[in-house]
Amino acid sequence: MRSTIKVLDNEPVTPNTTTTTTTTTTTSTNSTSTTTSSTTTATTTFDNTTTTVSPETTTVTPVPKTPILSFRIPRDESLTACLKVNMSVDFNFIYNAVSNGSSHNESIKISLNNYTTYDGKCENETNTLSIKFNTNWTLNLEYILENKQDYRLKTVSLVYVVNNEQFPNVNNGSLGPANAAASNLTEFAATKGNSYKCSAETAIKLDWNATVDVSNYIAQPFLDGKTPDFSTAVECSADTVGTSKLVPIIVGSALAILVILVLVAYIIGRRKHRPGYQQV
Repeated sequence: MRSTIKVLDNEPVTPNTTTTTTTTTTTSTNSTSTTTSSTTTATTTFDNTTTTVSPETTTVTPVPKTPILSFRIPRDESLTACLKVNMSVDFNFIYNAVSNGSSHNESIKISLNNYTTYDGKCENETNTLSIKFNTNWTLNLEYILENKQDYRLKTVSLVYVVNNEQFPNVNNGSLGPANAAASNLTEFAATKGNSYKCSAETAIKLDWNATVDVSNYIAQPFLDGKTPDFSTAVECSADTVGTSKLVPIIVGSALAILVILVLVAYIIGRRKHRPGYQQV
């Protein structure tokens, strides 16, 4: 009896075995004899199992950016605009909170993501924009024209409501409507006929506990209808500082590259014009 075992590898795995038996009978003429042989074949099957462990992944939720909102006075597109403003606005508050029986100050940032409605008014020396959002919140901007040629953003005021939803753990004594304002501002000033642009964030302090941060700002009050879009922009210093620092670097790099090219050309020229040895 022969037994053949086919082994795939040497892992200590319990095989599944199938056995097949074959019987052969041989008959001789002169004598009666029966020879019986048995062949046994054993087939071994192994289960190869591969386990893949997925790596742990950490998902970082990006901080949403405050959208750029556009405003036009009057809102009717068929009428000539007298005031146009594009900007992103965030409000930062410090308020009195109570938690675990102790009173302390907390800070909160609230973004102007959308608005309920807005309106405004344009007069010869005053342009205003009033934006209503959240519930009973209003942001007011007032531009003035001086000497009939220079304008500036003079006043920013905010009417807001302190509630438990937007001001977590707020002291009950602070609940209810509130307001804050800043006047006689000098920010966002330009000559009539030009727009004012400032992509960098500008913080305007309205009160000891309230600040409005304006970014991606471009505005033009006292429009005369000559241009359908913003006119040439006067940029704030915060936007031009980065550019002014880059200019010397770019010029210096260009000069260095030019000097290197001149030296390389000189060396190549010298090699080409080098006299060889003359035969006597």
